[in-house]
Amino acid sequence: MRFFRGLAVPSGHADGIAEKIMAEGLVTNAWRWRTEHWRPDPRLVEKSDLGLDDTRPKDVQATTAVCACADVEGAAHYAWRHNRNASDDAPLLIEFEAPVENVAIDGKDCIYTIFQQGDPSLARDFVRDAFGEAGLRFAERAWQLSDQRSRIALCDLMIHDPEVIAAHHGSPVVIAGRNNIVFRSAFTVALPVPPESVVGVWRPTEQASIPQPDVHLDRLIN
Repeated sequence: MRFFRGLAVPSGHADGIAEKIMAEGLVTNAWRWRTEHWRPDPRLVEKSDLGLDDTRPKDVQATTAVCACADVEGAAHYAWRHNRNASDDAPLLIEFEAPVENVAIDGKDCIYTIFQQGDPSLARDFVRDAFGEAGLRFAERAWQLSDQRSRIALCDLMIHDPEVIAAHHGSPVVIAGRNNIVFRSAFTVALPVPPESVVGVWRPTEQASIPQPDVHLDRLIN
């Protein structure tokens, strides 16, 4: 699967960082954000009393990961706007490949809220469009539960489901999520990403434009 990651780095070091990524791949998550994910056993979906103790066991070590998008426009937004500051002033874009088993949907800005607070009559079509029929099956099951921890546990399983990941990877839906963060897709990808999987690293010359949202999270929840 093809992904794009947007960084903001010190301009005086941008070329060196780009060369290092091309030569070594992504081996650490050293640029501003530390991210982790873990992959619950997919067979847990059959458990009738599923809970967070199942999907987030305390004795399991999380995997270090990086955030990425399926589209270059999404990554460019992070490189130009979301991650830039006075010291990290140079946008940098990375294009790379990763197998689906190393990928999870980053659900913090949208889908976890939908599972916990979504109004099915308002959110159903959105979930189908942005996460596919497989994603909707997880959501429908979650909406039937009253226990929020069980709803979250179902979302933990959903974000690692290969069919749901593929649907979200190809989704054209522009989402205004939590804090009005605008994106089409959001993923975490396990490290390391080896150098042979890095397609290219470059400094963009034009600032990315923000697309108009098709869906607003705050209009889909109770």
